[in-house]
Amino acid sequence: MKQAHPFPILAAAAALLLSSLSGESAEALVENGRSDASITNGTDWVDTAGRPIMAHEGEIARFNGVFYWYGSSYENNPKGLFRMTAGPVWNGVQVYQSTDLKNWTYKGVCLPRPGSGFGKIGATGRSHVIYNEKTKKYVMWYRWFVAMPASFLCVATADQPEGPFTPHGPRQMGTSTGFGSDMNVFQDDDGKAYVIYCDHNAPDAKPAGGWRYAIRIDSLSDDYLSSNRDGVLVFDRGCEAPAMVKYKGKYIAVASGVHGWSGSDTKCAVADSPLGSYKKQADISEQKTWSSQVTDLIYLKESDTIMALCDQWWIPDRKDINKSRYLFLPLYLNEKTGKVKMEYRDKWNPLSPQK
Repeated sequence: MKQAHPFPILAAAAALLLSSLSGESAEALVENGRSDASITNGTDWVDTAGRPIMAHEGEIARFNGVFYWYGSSYENNPKGLFRMTAGPVWNGVQVYQSTDLKNWTYKGVCLPRPGSGFGKIGATGRSHVIYNEKTKKYVMWYRWFVAMPASFLCVATADQPEGPFTPHGPRQMGTSTGFGSDMNVFQDDDGKAYVIYCDHNAPDAKPAGGWRYAIRIDSLSDDYLSSNRDGVLVFDRGCEAPAMVKYKGKYIAVASGVHGWSGSDTKCAVADSPLGSYKKQADISEQKTWSSQVTDLIYLKESDTIMALCDQWWIPDRKDINKSRYLFLPLYLNEKTGKVKMEYRDKWNPLSPQK
C-alpha cells in the first residue's frame, strides 16, 4: 500500500498556522502561492539558468504531468536565414522542461542538424511531439523547408521526450504534390492522431499569380509515422502556422494569415469531428493577435482553459530575430453560441482557474 507523502500535510499545517498569525485564510494563502507561477507577457523570458529561452515557432506538449517546450533557435542567425542556404546556421530542435509553465529548464538539442543527407541544407522548424502508446515511442513531426514549393513534413522518434530523436525522413501529405509546410499535430482522446498543415500549392500545382496557402488535415497511421493523405480542407487559402485542439466536445482549428514574420489576426474554424467539416468563424483575436502569430494550442485541465503559444516576431529587436518574445494567451469557447475568442493577459497563471 502506498504511504501518504508527509509534505502536503506539513504544507497544509503551515498554511493554517500562518493564516492564524496573519489573519489571512488558508484558501487565500494557497491562491497567493499559485500566483508565484504567473507568467508576464510582453517581457523577455529566461530559463532556470538565466539564459534567454530559444524555442521559436514551437510547441508545448505534456507527458506524465511534465511540460516540454520544443522549438527553434536562431542564435547566430539574427536575420532569420530560412531557405536553402540556412542549413549551416540551423541549430537543431531545442527542448525545455517545466512543471508550472513559468520555470523552464533547458534540456538541450533533441534533434540536431544532420551532417549529411536530408536536412543538411534548408531549414527545419515547427517541431511537434506526441506519444504513441502502442509503440512506446515519442513521435516528432516537423517541417523541412528547402525552397518553394519544396517543403517537406518529416518524422523522427525517440524513447524519451527530451530525445535524442532519430529522423526517418519526409512523408507524403494529402496535397496534389505531396508537399506540406507549417504544421502541427493533434492527438484525440481515442488515441488517434492527426497532422494539420499548410498546402502552398494551387489546386493544379501550377500557381499563377501567387501561392495558395491552404490549411489541410490528414489522419495518421496507427504508429503515427505516416499520413493517410486525407487532405481535408479547413481554410481554402491565405493561411499558415496552423494548430488544433479539442475543447468541450468541439475541434478548434486556428491559423494565421500570410504576413511573414509579423503579427497576424488569428483565423478560426470549428467542427464536431477532427476531419470536419469545419465551419469558419470571424477572426478571434485583436490587434493582429497583439503583434504575434499563434504557433500552438494546449488544453490545461487544471484551469479548464486552452492556452495559445504565440511568437512575437522581431519584438523587441528588429535586428535580431532570436530575441523575439513569446506570449501565453487564453482561448475560450462560448458553449451557447459556439464562438471562440482569444484574450490578452498582461500577467496570469495558466494553471489557475480563470475568472
